Amino acid sequence: MTNKKSNSKINKHFQQVWERFKDHHKTEGFKLVSIFDIYLPFWQCKQNVVVEKEMELDRFSRIILELVNSKVTKHSEICAFLGIDDDSFVTVQFHFLLKNDLIRETQIGIYEITHEGLSFLQNKTKLKNIETVEFEYYITEKMDYLKNDLTQDFFDPKFPIDTQVSAGRKSNFSGYTVMQTHQVQKSETAKEIPHKQKPTFRFVSEQRNNFTSFFNKQFKDKNFYDFADNDLEAHKRSICFYGLLYENESNQDERILEIRQSQKSIRQFKNSELEQTLTDKATKYLQKNTEFA
Repeated sequence: MTNKKSNSKINKHFQQVWERFKDHHKTEGFKLVSIFDIYLPFWQCKQNVVVEKEMELDRFSRIILELVNSKVTKHSEICAFLGIDDDSFVTVQFHFLLKNDLIRETQIGIYEITHEGLSFLQNKTKLKNIETVEFEYYITEKMDYLKNDLTQDFFDPKFPIDTQVSAGRKSNFSGYTVMQTHQVQKSETAKEIPHKQKPTFRFVSEQRNNFTSFFNKQFKDKNFYDFADNDLEAHKRSICFYGLLYENESNQDERILEIRQSQKSIRQFKNSELEQTLTDKATKYLQKNTEFA
């Protein structure tokens, strides 16, 4: 059985939170026994990824494509229509259209539109370009440390970690305040769950489907195509929340470690919203590490 202390004297910093949530789990038979700042572990990751990006045709390229589709197929005729010299800058546009298989050269200086080119003009397909970009994202710590557990999740600190939140809460969310872990200030009223599971490229690559879905939700103009290499840069980061410790009045070993937002958690704090995903993780951690709180 874990050692419990009376909480008749609550730190003034947490008094308002205590009054608001002390009976939050009363109907389930749990009482609030302690409140503290809790620093939860996260990983800031960077890696190069290959993406597909939609491209727009410039004005001259589209005109050339439309002319070829209208049977104006000779290089000299197209240039004459545009009122430019045969060897002018539009040579670049011709090369672009040929490279992207929108037109083909049937004879020297004579073109025809391809199926892809016609489909593009009819707005059935879009041009895509492959390029390599650096992608920065965050991963939650795997707090219960089970070998077969895959609870490290990708997230963007600009959005709530909980995915099942109301549209209003999501739109009003101002973003988490993420700090470098070595800057965490130790105190008697603060607890910290340590970093133990540094993300690896192997882990991320094994979560390819989840990673792809997460990446594609971040961008409207590009889609994940592949990992550029097997390099992954990962740095320890922390976010400070309120930790509310509840215990079952009939069984003191049955406890809930509830995680709620605080002024230190959110850029523009409005309310001590529940973090359900982090609550589940923290409670599992507490079950495996009973001496933590």
